[in-house]
Amino acid sequence: MVDVLFVCTGNLCRSPSAERFLTRLLAQAGVEDVTVESAGIVGASIGVPDLLVVEAATYGLDLRHHVPRRVDHDTLVRADLVIGMARYHAREIVLAEPGAFARTFTLRDLVRRAEKDGPRMEGTLADWLGSIGAGRRHLDLVGDLPVDDIPDPIGGNAEVYRGMLAEVAALTDVLRRLAWPATG
Repeated sequence: MVDVLFVCTGNLCRSPSAERFLTRLLAQAGVEDVTVESAGIVGASIGVPDLLVVEAATYGLDLRHHVPRRVDHDTLVRADLVIGMARYHAREIVLAEPGAFARTFTLRDLVRRAEKDGPRMEGTLADWLGSIGAGRRHLDLVGDLPVDDIPDPIGGNAEVYRGMLAEVAALTDVLRRLAWPATG
């Protein structure tokens, strides 16, 4: 069994959307040995924004009953792949669990590297991550780099939420096809 964890700031918008997109894509491809979950760096005390609930429904996602949760040590240790929605998230994960570096990426960086390296044709997910992550350094997580970050839509209008959802949908689709290609 492979555990995938998406992480954003409050586990309100980006990470639960990515969780649901990838879960659906894996199910459609017949992949049964992967679990997908999401969490936030900080504990959110509010619910999913109404605009996101409405916009997510147009993608067939139901976020009405999502309960935000904060990432914990056990979840980090268990995850085979940790995907931050921004560089800040990946950095915080690695600071909290230094052993997670080799399996922690931002979604944009992971897809960019995977497209360059090619699909996982054989071997374990860990082997594939090692290959696409070759040459990465901890310093690569320092600072902000907009090319790695999916902007937080909190406080934005419906168009901002639609943009985030469209990007996350596209990136999780590419991730599924590259990380689990033989199944669909």
